[in-house]
Amino acid sequence: MVSFSATNFYKLYKPSKCEKRVWLITNRPELAEDDIEFIELLKRRGKILEFRHLATLGSYQEPRSHNHDYRGRYEETLELIENQTPIIYQPVLLDPDGLFAIPDFLIFEPYTQKYKLRDVKLAINIKEHPEIALQLGLYRLAVEKVLGYTPNTEIVLGDSTLIDFEPASESEVISAIEHIISIKHLKTEPFEPVGWSKCNQCVFFNYCWAAAVCNCDISTVPYVDQSACIALANMDVTNYDHLHEFSEELLADIKRPWGKRVQKIGPTTAKKIKLQINALKTNQTIIGQKPELPTGFSPYQRPVVIFDIEDDPFDPDLGVRVYLWGVLISGQGGLQQTNLFFAEPGIEGDEKGWFDFLNYAFQVFENHGEIPFIHYSAHERTMVNKYIERYGDPCGIADRVLNNLWDMYPCIVRNLFLPVHSYGLKHLEKLVGFERSQADYGGLWSIIQYDKYVQAPTTDEAEAILTKILTYNAEDLAATLKVYEWLESIC
Repeated sequence: MVSFSATNFYKLYKPSKCEKRVWLITNRPELAEDDIEFIELLKRRGKILEFRHLATLGSYQEPRSHNHDYRGRYEETLELIENQTPIIYQPVLLDPDGLFAIPDFLIFEPYTQKYKLRDVKLAINIKEHPEIALQLGLYRLAVEKVLGYTPNTEIVLGDSTLIDFEPASESEVISAIEHIISIKHLKTEPFEPVGWSKCNQCVFFNYCWAAAVCNCDISTVPYVDQSACIALANMDVTNYDHLHEFSEELLADIKRPWGKRVQKIGPTTAKKIKLQINALKTNQTIIGQKPELPTGFSPYQRPVVIFDIEDDPFDPDLGVRVYLWGVLISGQGGLQQTNLFFAEPGIEGDEKGWFDFLNYAFQVFENHGEIPFIHYSAHERTMVNKYIERYGDPCGIADRVLNNLWDMYPCIVRNLFLPVHSYGLKHLEKLVGFERSQADYGGLWSIIQYDKYVQAPTTDEAEAILTKILTYNAEDLAATLKVYEWLESIC
C-alpha cells in the first residue's frame, strides 16, 4: 500500500546529494557501514525538541493504534480531523497514489476553521536542506488531499524559532519522487563523482572512495569540481592519467554547468588542476609561490597559539554549541602548553565554557602580546563570532582573538600543490608524518562521543568518554602545530 515516504528525500540529499547512494541503499545495502549510533543520536535529539515544543501546546491527541499500524492510525487521524481536534500529534496521512506522510503536528486554527501543518527540525539554516522542502511539500500534498485545502506550513527550527515555511510545490515533489524511483530501478549503479567533503560522512564512503582512489578517478583531484567531473565523464575522461595528457589550453576551454549557466573551466583552474595532478603522480610537493606566515612572523618564531574547537551542530538547547575550546601554546625550545576548556551540557555550561576560554585568551595576551592564534579552516572564526553574538564580549578579548586569528588553510591552498586527495587537516597531518594514539577519531566521532558523555549512566563511564574527547582535541592541536612547523620549513 505504502510506496513512497519522505525518508527517500533524505537518502538522496543527506549527508550530501548523491544519486548513487539511493541506488546502493536499494540494490546493495550490504555495502553500507554501520551508522546506527549517529542515526539514534539524531532521532533522540529530534524527539527532545519535539516533546519540548509539544509541552508548549497544551492538550493534544494522537492516533491510538500501534505505531506500525498505519492504516489504523490513518483512520483514527481522519476521526480526529472530523472532530476538529485542536492539536493532533503524529497524524498519519495516506492517499491512493501511495503518498505516505507523518508530520509532527496538525494544529486547528479557530479563526480560520482550518488546520495548519507544523514540523520540528534540528536544522537551523533551512535553505541548506532541500530534503526538508521536499518532505514538507509531500506532507502538504498529503494533507491537502485529505482536507480539501492547502494548509499553512510552519517549522520549529533547531534553536526553537518558529517560522512560516513555503515547501516545495506539487510539481517539484512529484518530479523528485519520479526521479528517485527511476534511480532505484536502474540496472547498474549510476555515475556519481566522489568528493572528500561530499562523501566522508556517507555510509558507502569506504566502498566509493577506495575504488575512486584506486582507479585514479578525476573526482579525487582537488580543483576538479563536481560539474567538471560530469563534463569530463561525458567525454569519457574519468582517469586523471588521461586528464594529465590534456594541455592547459584544452582543459581551460571545457565547458561545464555552473549554477544556472554554463561556464568554461578557465585558465586559472586548469593550471591548478594540472599542477595538482603532477603532485599526485610524482608524490611530491609543488610550490606555486612561496607561502607567507602570519604578518610580522618569520619561520620558527615563538610563541604562537594553536586553536581548535569541537562543536555539536545538533544541540537541542542552542542549535549549535562548542563543547570544547582547545588551545596549545608553542614556545621557545619546543615547549608546549595545552589547555582544553570543556563546556558542560546545558546553557550555563555553554556560557561558562565561552568565558573560561576568553579568560585564558586574556592571560595569553597579557603574557605574550598580540601573537597569532593559528587554526585550520574558517570554522573557528565563525564560531567565535557566533559566541560574541550569543554571550557578548564585555572586555573585548574575543575581538582581539578575531584580530589575531590566522587560518593556515588558505595559505596552503593558494600556494602549494600537495600529493593529497583533500586539503583537510586529517590528510595533511598524515602527509607530514603525524600519528594519533586513538584508532577512532574525527569530527562526527567526537560528536557521538560527546553525546555518549551526556547520556552516560555513571561518573566513571562519563570520565572515560571525556578522556577520549580531550585526547582527540589535544591531538588535533598537535597535528595543526605539526603542519605549521612543516609549512615553516617551506617558508
